[in-house]
Amino acid sequence: MINNLFLIFNSLIFWINLILSVLLFGPIAFLFGIISYPICLYISKLWCRYNLFILKNICSLNYETNGPDINTHSIVISRHQSAWETIFLAAYIKRPIFILKRELLMIPLFGWCLYLLKNISINRSDGVSSLKKIMKACDEHIDNDRTLIIFPEGTRVNYGKNIEIKKGVLRILDALKLPSIIINHNAGKFWSKDSFLIKPGTVVIETISLPYNTDQLISKNKIQKHFL
Repeated sequence: MINNLFLIFNSLIFWINLILSVLLFGPIAFLFGIISYPICLYISKLWCRYNLFILKNICSLNYETNGPDINTHSIVISRHQSAWETIFLAAYIKRPIFILKRELLMIPLFGWCLYLLKNISINRSDGVSSLKKIMKACDEHIDNDRTLIIFPEGTRVNYGKNIEIKKGVLRILDALKLPSIIINHNAGKFWSKDSFLIKPGTVVIETISLPYNTDQLISKNKIQKHFL
């Protein structure tokens, strides 16, 4: 009972802190972001690292990494279980570019900063046209030494559950013809996509290099295998 109360209390502290930190960092990042992408990126990274610090010291949620450094490839293929990996990747990838839902850009301050950070927004209902937009934007970002972050499952998936890799991911990889790095982790074990509570523990991050392969089926099997 006492442990549950501590869990609820610590989680509540984190969520309150998250909202307040958006209200603090958001206007600064937005105002500077209008005139400078690097400054907006720097402030957003500070926000992410600050929240990782709060997660570690308030919620006792730490992390450890095993494998190649995440900044060694231009394409990151990551498992998507919670908001944790989004914060982590934004904090530690030098110039991250996310593919995200257009609706997120409508969130005051937070969404505006996502736009200024040059993330790729899509309308999932557009299908083929959204994929074309992604592929067109990817070349520019790669040329500008930014890292494309892909969640191949297409949505957040509960810990312990696996779903099929989206075909669009393979088309993007085939178009870019670049090696990728796969990120597998267990963040959803501690921060579920459907729960307010954040449990203590250590997120284990495994990174695996994935050479480009012209055989899409093999690439898909490799990605799927590392997500099991």
